[in-house]
Amino acid sequence: RSGALADESSPCAMSLLRGAVGLARPSLLRPDGARFASLKSLKSRVTSVKSIQKITKAMKMVAASKLRGAQTRMEASRPFAYASPAEVKAVLEGPAAEEGAPAFAGKTFYVPISSDKGLCGGVNSSVVKAVKAMVQQVPEGSTQEFFIVGMKAREALSREFKEKVVASVDEIYTKPFTFAQASVLADEILKHDFDKLCLVYNKFTSVVKFEVTPITLGTPAVLSESDDLAVFEVDEDEGSTMYADLFEFELASRLYNCVLENSTSENASRMTAMDNASTNANDMINKLNIKYNRQRQAVITTELNEIISGAESL
Repeated sequence: RSGALADESSPCAMSLLRGAVGLARPSLLRPDGARFASLKSLKSRVTSVKSIQKITKAMKMVAASKLRGAQTRMEASRPFAYASPAEVKAVLEGPAAEEGAPAFAGKTFYVPISSDKGLCGGVNSSVVKAVKAMVQQVPEGSTQEFFIVGMKAREALSREFKEKVVASVDEIYTKPFTFAQASVLADEILKHDFDKLCLVYNKFTSVVKFEVTPITLGTPAVLSESDDLAVFEVDEDEGSTMYADLFEFELASRLYNCVLENSTSENASRMTAMDNASTNANDMINKLNIKYNRQRQAVITTELNEIISGAESL
């Protein structure tokens, strides 16, 4: 027996040991390395989750950096967007904004404002849902058209309202949005005929909260036909031109603020989403490490049992 044990490292002794183990416990006979396959897969999963966690942390830092600049520009645009006199604002929003007003049966021109990228929570889906709900509430006989700002809203609304999308604008967030770009958008919107204009965007409230807000405006003709603006001295010969320019300026100011509000909401929501993703990745890494350690301990215990069983059988 002592001689056999002293020579157990030889190939012949190892084959005898394997045969003895097979007779004692046939279930322990597995291909070489099979018991380590699950350990390798777990280790690979841990590595991949750690790589994803690095990406989410980097995206969180980038979103936080962009948020500071976007919030500063957004706060500076708010007084500029609502600087018009109360009389002009009341005429532009019209009776449709009042409670109990009759249903509008004309042509509505929707301008949903979204982002070009995802991974930012419900910023884009909330705008799309709000626009669809507004379209479903319009009475029969009315028509709708869409001028979409942002790639995500275009992709979502084009599936259902492809024939009603007259234009779309992408890649306006690659650089800080300016009033000159808002003026170009306003000029393109006014090239289309409509009876009511509706801007839908995300209004920034805090880093963890935003609200989907619609803004309803009339047409340039509403300003020239209203008697509420008689308090202002306007030359009759230049009245129509002046009111058209005033409406275009008001629309550009609103668009400028709406896009900046939506951009700030997007960066804040992306920062929050990436922070949650990093936290979830850390929890998953901890769970996988616990599972890996338990399975590794089980493999070691199984190997010790095999050695002991083999030695006893000899």
